[in-house]
Formats: sequence, C-alpha cells, structure tokens
Amino acid sequence: MKPNYSALWMLLVVSLLIVVVVAFADDISFGSYTVKKAPLSETLFPEKYDSAPDSLYNITDSVAGRLTQPVLVETDSVPKSILLFGDSMTFNLAIRLAKYAAHNGHTMHAINWDSSNTKIWAETDTLARYMKEFKADFIFISLGSNELYFKKPESRLPYVRKILATIGDTPYVWIGPPNWEEDTGINDMLQATCAPGSYFRTDGMELRRKKDKIHPTREASAQWLDSVMRWMPKSRHPILADTPPDTIGKVTTNVIFLKALNK
Repeated sequence: MKPNYSALWMLLVVSLLIVVVVAFADDISFGSYTVKKAPLSETLFPEKYDSAPDSLYNITDSVAGRLTQPVLVETDSVPKSILLFGDSMTFNLAIRLAKYAAHNGHTMHAINWDSSNTKIWAETDTLARYMKEFKADFIFISLGSNELYFKKPESRLPYVRKILATIGDTPYVWIGPPNWEEDTGINDMLQATCAPGSYFRTDGMELRRKKDKIHPTREASAQWLDSVMRWMPKSRHPILADTPPDTIGKVTTNVIFLKALNK
C-alpha cells in the first residue's frame, strides 16, 4: 500500500502561503500579538525601495479629515521664472528669495502690494498681467495677514478660489500669514482651499517683529523664508532650493511696489 502524502503536501503549501503573506504584507496583529513584516520583499526587489523619488508631501496636512495617501514627487531641476506676490510681508521675503533664486539658477520677480488682500488681488488683472509679463512658471503667494481677524474668513473663499483659478496649472506655494495673535480661521480656510502640499503654514513660528509688533524684521523674514525652502522638498511641486552661501553677497531683488486701500 502506497503512503498518502496529500496531507503533508497540503501542510507544506499552507506554510509557504503564510511565509509569503508575512513577507509582503504589513505587520499583522492578532489581539495583543503582532507578526512583524519579514524583509523578504526588500531582499527580492531592492530597487523598489532604493529608487524612491526625491520628496514626499502628505495630503493629510491640509485640514483634519482630508485623508489620502502620501505622494512621492521628484524635485524639478529645471530653472524657474519665479513670481512672488502679496501684501507688505512680501518685500523682506523677496530679499531672501532673490538669493535662493540666484544660487539655484532661477529668476525672480516680486510684487509688493501694501495693504492688499485676497479680494483686491482677485478683483484686478494685476496677477494675470505680471504672470504673463514675467512668464512665471512657479509662484509664491504671501496673502492673509490683512484678513487675520475677519469674523467670517469663509467670506474670502470666492476670492481665494479666483486667485487660484488665475494661477491655473502653474505650481505654487501659498505662504501663510505670520500670525502675531490667534486668527479667526483664515489659516484653516486657506489650507483647506489650496492644493494639498501647496500651503506653508507659518502660524506657530516664533518670529522677531518690528516696532508695530506685526511685521517680522528683515532677519526674521529671512529665517521665515529659509523655513519655507527647507520645507520645499515636502511640497507638491518641489524645485531646486539649496541654501545660498553667505558669500553670495548682494543680488537684484526685482521688486515692484504697489499701493492699495483695504477692502
């Protein structure tokens, strides 16, 4: 009589399936016990783990409740025509950004519109005009400081959407206002409306202020911009942002100054 090995083969097949599942799946928990993922997949397919793109932005950083998966993005190494526009916070940011642009091969122009806000920018053709004039292919926005205490920040939502519609498919980073006191919701609204990975939340940073206790000093603005550029690899569309050396000296800032009445 021949021995029956069916049960033995079945046991071996089941054991092999368990090994494969543990090797390629995430950690598996049974009550208080956890089976850790085996390194077999990394060993068999090392290129999957060694060739990851340069940067990562997590789409959950927009607002609580918007949960999607982190996105890997390669840094764009092509030099950019950068346009920075916004309110009176813009000028000191532009001074530092100009050095980043010079060091990384970009060109940079800035529009500093004193007392401006999202409504003013949305209701004029200023942004579209300068985007076209400077052939901007990367944009930094510095708006929100003059709307920090609006009782209904959601009332500015149509203007924010209009600005973003004007920008269109051009990659951008909206630099949030440098709160000197707690806002009434403008940061949350801006962060929720901007594309995931495109909003830098300044709120919470300790920045030295001028005598008005509102505007960051020039040195603090440089530190602020440095923080933005250190964050750049985690953004939706990272560009070259290596820190310029102290020896770079003076560079042309290319800043245009406008005046506006609050609306």
